[in-house]
Amino acid sequence: MVDPNYVSGGVWFVCGLVICYLGYLIGIRGRADLHTDYDEESGVDPAYVSRWAGGTALAMGLLVVGYGIREAIYGFQPYALGALLVALLVLSYVTRLFARGYGYRE
Repeated sequence: MVDPNYVSGGVWFVCGLVICYLGYLIGIRGRADLHTDYDEESGVDPAYVSRWAGGTALAMGLLVVGYGIREAIYGFQPYALGALLVALLVLSYVTRLFARGYGYRE
């Protein structure tokens, strides 16, 4: 029988890799249009959105990958999951701000 922590950790790991891939597309490949809150008519430079929103998405993906590895090794701990969810909510808000042009100067 497979330990449930390995299964759960593997799912978190795969989800983190998917988030990292989307962050790669947005941040490194310059596909700012993939972000749902980016509007081309807003006048925000797509390179700015790609750099900051993509970098934040990469950080989110790395956090999820790290959590998946941690859960597979040490098992489930509710405080670690809570910390991950709070960090993802905060970073999601930050990436939404960047996609809308927060901090952008012409």
